[in-house]
Amino acid sequence: MNRLKSLFSLVLVLLSFNSCVDQISFPLDKGVAKLIVSGQISNLDEDQYVFLSETTSADREPVYTGQFYVINDLPRPVSSAMVYLVNERDEKVLMNMSEDGKYKLDRSYKLEDEVYYHLEILVSGNEYRTDPQKMPDTVGEDELRYEFQRGEFKGSPETAFVSIYSDSKLPDSDEPYYLRWDVDEAYYWDLTFFPNPFNNPPPDCYVFGFPDPERITLFNGENVDSEQRSNTQLVAERKVDESFLSRHYFNVRQVSTSKESFEYWRKVRELVNNSGSVFDSPPAPIKGNVFSVHFPEEVVLGYFEVARVSQSRIYTVPSDVSFVIEPPCTYDPARPIDDYPKTCLRCSEFPSSSNDTPHWWFDQ
Repeated sequence: MNRLKSLFSLVLVLLSFNSCVDQISFPLDKGVAKLIVSGQISNLDEDQYVFLSETTSADREPVYTGQFYVINDLPRPVSSAMVYLVNERDEKVLMNMSEDGKYKLDRSYKLEDEVYYHLEILVSGNEYRTDPQKMPDTVGEDELRYEFQRGEFKGSPETAFVSIYSDSKLPDSDEPYYLRWDVDEAYYWDLTFFPNPFNNPPPDCYVFGFPDPERITLFNGENVDSEQRSNTQLVAERKVDESFLSRHYFNVRQVSTSKESFEYWRKVRELVNNSGSVFDSPPAPIKGNVFSVHFPEEVVLGYFEVARVSQSRIYTVPSDVSFVIEPPCTYDPARPIDDYPKTCLRCSEFPSSSNDTPHWWFDQ
């Protein structure tokens, strides 16, 4: 169970249909709200993002989920900011908001070697910046493999799960280097095909997520023997479920970053190992590299990094899985439509999904 969520989240379900919101007071004495900045700009040829959010503060209104009201400590998106990526020549490029709290740098923008970059953020009349960074000179490569097995998984016995390993080629460098492995996943989801006069199939559905958000895999190359050019890492483990009924990708990024960034993530790992998930709001602030220009004493959470990244992908297909998985969305004419899981009816029921095929889906 995620301890942070159990400690910091309070869910209130309004069971009475006659209840009125203005009859209930929800004071949250959490002090001054804090800005959270996170993101990465790298050498990869893709759109890149910076995320802005804010911790909850005193007297914040509850969130209506569509079914009930929620009071919690989870950060909420900041959607009124101006975010610029700035190089050492003071050349600025505006990052446009693509979703609430999500600011995009177009893939056409390319980082330069040996050039320092920082963020400038304007929000609610305040100005924030990040420490200048340049992209590291080198990064290694990953050769991925997976292993399906059954056993104890996160406290649950006799559980089917998959482990993703990287047999990594380390950077070819005599200088110190600092590595982190980030893993995300994407899989195809078969929506229920209901018979219709035109025999039109349901739209494609691709679902995205993080298979093992509690895991932060780090490697310190400061004292590596000059002859050591490879290393094996367990980069993710995940329970086997219905998502393995179709092609299921694991995307692994080997991130070469600065010593300061490495130390930040090392501290986050220590906190997560004692608390919960990397995507939760930490119970105590870890100093990052973001600061207020006019109020240096203000606490700003999060970290922005400039990194050199190599990316590898591996996927499984149903024939790779030796465990029986019952398809949840198979059409049965005797089955009422409200008996199907909502995720069998609409792709949008998943928190992060798309009807568009990722451009790399058939590259392998």
